[in-house]
Amino acid sequence: MEALNRKPDMSVRKTMNLPDGTRIDVVGIPARKMMAIANDKKMSDMERGIHITAAKILVNGATVVYDDLLDGFTDEEVEQIVQFANDVNEKNGE
Repeated sequence: MEALNRKPDMSVRKTMNLPDGTRIDVVGIPARKMMAIANDKKMSDMERGIHITAAKILVNGATVVYDDLLDGFTDEEVEQIVQFANDVNEKNGE
């Protein structure tokens, strides 16, 4: 029962700086939120991935949503952020 009352650890796990000085922090995401996004069948796999990434990052210390992530960064930056936030290794695609 104690596990149900525990607050999620939302501390910064790792940080990346983009060339323009923008700081990206990866924080924890509550399992329930992750599962709600992952199980939303209305979204494509790519949309789910971007939503999960947006839910677990801070940009210059502020939370972002899906639209902020797509509108505020170039395609290359979004790809870099997604890879960083989700520990994607380019060599093996994991």
